[in-house]
Amino acid sequence: MLDQQDLQAIKAIIQGETEPIKKDIAQMKADIEQLKNEVSDMKEDIAQLKEDTEITRDVTNSIGEWIDFYFKEDRPYPIPEEPRKIS
Repeated sequence: MLDQQDLQAIKAIIQGETEPIKKDIAQMKADIEQLKNEVSDMKEDIAQLKEDTEITRDVTNSIGEWIDFYFKEDRPYPIPEEPRKIS
């Protein structure tokens, strides 16, 4: 049968074996938290890009419509590609 010293020795062995695992888990938790923060920042950046893209698309379409309305006869929109004549 095991006495108190044997149990203490077994406890010390188990603690020694599990300590690196605990440190690894703590490091993994810190890494996961950092990744969450980075993903959150990326989501904000993507949302801003989407908004900027929508604004750019609207402005570009408005410019195209304006050109087509005011210069339809002189410069049809879109301008057809004509082969260049070599002089």
